[in-house]
This record gives sequence, structure tokens and C-alpha cells, in this order.
Amino acid sequence: MRAFCRSRSFDAAWFPGITAQDINRYNVLEAAYLYEGAEALLGAEAQRYMQRYKFYIEPATDDRPFYFHFFRWTTLPEVFALRRAGGAGLIEWGYLILAATLMQALVAGLLLILLPLSRVEKEWPTGTGLPMGSYFLLLGLAFLFIEIAFIQKFILFLSHPLYSVAVVLSSFLVFAGLGSAWSDALSRKLAQGSFSPVTVVASAIGGLSILYAVLLPYLFQRFIGAPDVLKIGITNLLIAPLAFAMGMPFPLGLKHLANAAPKFIPWAWGINGFASVVSAVLATLLAIEFGFTAVILLAIALYALAAFLMSRSTRSRA
Repeated sequence: MRAFCRSRSFDAAWFPGITAQDINRYNVLEAAYLYEGAEALLGAEAQRYMQRYKFYIEPATDDRPFYFHFFRWTTLPEVFALRRAGGAGLIEWGYLILAATLMQALVAGLLLILLPLSRVEKEWPTGTGLPMGSYFLLLGLAFLFIEIAFIQKFILFLSHPLYSVAVVLSSFLVFAGLGSAWSDALSRKLAQGSFSPVTVVASAIGGLSILYAVLLPYLFQRFIGAPDVLKIGITNLLIAPLAFAMGMPFPLGLKHLANAAPKFIPWAWGINGFASVVSAVLATLLAIEFGFTAVILLAIALYALAAFLMSRSTRSRA
């Protein structure tokens, strides 16, 4: 190592047995930053050093597999102030473009989806607009959150992002459609029960999501070496019950509106569509910051809140 660095005028950051004479020799910096950083990362205070560092340098994991994500919001003002002195190259523009895309989706959704709905007659019972609008907004966010999180999780199992998108997305769409078709039968079966159909379905979604978050790593480890055809079949079987349940809350909500406030149905479609546009970008931003498991847990909370709103609206109508 020493001979290699000496012959090429390289400065070593760290190697076993490194001394003060081996660092900061040829490309002299104000301090031996690279050596100090390497020593800190290999020491007992590594976690504290990473938390205090100006950029996000924690190792990527399966839950946060963003190898090139170094952005910290707290550093942005400082780096932006130095943009004319070379700081522009330190700004992680990809992350900011993603944030700008979210703002663009919000504006476009408001102008192209929600604004035209303002021309629809607003003749529905008092207390319908906010709770039912929130219900369909929450469904749009939660569905895409879980879908995108599971697409990412199955990349590890199916070995390629393209396979994961194709298999997981098609499974969600097919089985969610079947769940939608069966939602009316479920509603009739639970008509005399103490729990609303949406509450039952939301509980199933939450339970399955948590179960998968725990079991998928073990299942992946067991079958990751299987042929692609078998892994695709296993993926379909795993996605089927979750997607089947996720396909029900939307038509159940529409059925409730058909009886309680039929003129709110266009708003229900529009609000849900708006949330679906926004949630794809929002899920990615949240996953980068907090991980895909956090996105799934947030989706479960959104489904629980949607079930609460529907139960409250049903009781109010009764």
C-alpha cells in the first residue's frame, strides 16, 4: 500500500498500521479529513459521527436501498449559499427534483382533477364532504404506499426491478379487481354484524401487511435460489390475499355514497385519483427518508383512519 501510494502520489485514507507519516502528504488538505473520517467510521463513535456529518453517509440497507442518497435538508441552506463558490456540485439535485416533482403533481392534480369538480352540483347531506373526501383521499394514498413498498421488497426476491414491477404490479391489479368484485357479497354477509365491512377489510390489510413485513425475509432466504417461474408463482400467491383485501374499501365507499350522497360520487373518484397521482412520488420520498417499512406502517395507519371515518359516517347516517 505504501509503495503504491508513493509511486503514484496518492494519499491513503486508512489501512491497518497507518501512521501520521502516511497521510496528507501529496494532496495536502487543511486537515487529514479522509483519514479522520475513516478512523471515526471504524471506531466506537461511528453512529454519532454519521449523525453529525453534513451529508447522509449511513450504509444502505434492504429497507433503505438508496446507495447514492447523501442529501440532508439541514445542509441545504449552507450548500446553497456556497453555490457560486463550488457548492452547486455538492447539492444532490436528484432528490430536489423528486421533491419538485411532488409539488408539480400537487399543482397539476389540483388544476386538472379537483378544480373541474367545482362545477359539479354540491347537493349532499351536511357532514358528507370532509369525512368522505378524506376517506377516498386516504385510500388513494394507502393503496399506492403498500404497492410501491412491496414492489421494492420483491426486487430482492425476483432479482431485477423490471421483474418485480411486472409481477407485483400485475398481481395487485388483478387480485384487487377480484376483491372489488367480491366486495358487495362481503357487504351483504356483514350487514347484520357489529363491525362495518371497511373495518373488517382494513384489519385484514393491516394484519397481512405486518405479517409479510416479518415473514418475507425468511421466505426470500428460503426460496431465493428457486427457478424464476416458481418465484413468480410464490409472489402471486403472497400478493393475492393482500391485494384482494385492498380492492374492497373503494367500492364499499362508493356503495355507501350511492345510498347516502350519490352526487358526491364524482368527487370521490376525483379525490381518489388525485391521491393516486401524488402518492407515487410521496411514497418514494418517504422511503428515502424513513425506509419502506415505515411507508407500510403509515399505509396501515391511513387504512385504519379511513375505516374510522367510514364507521363514523355509517353511524351518523343510521
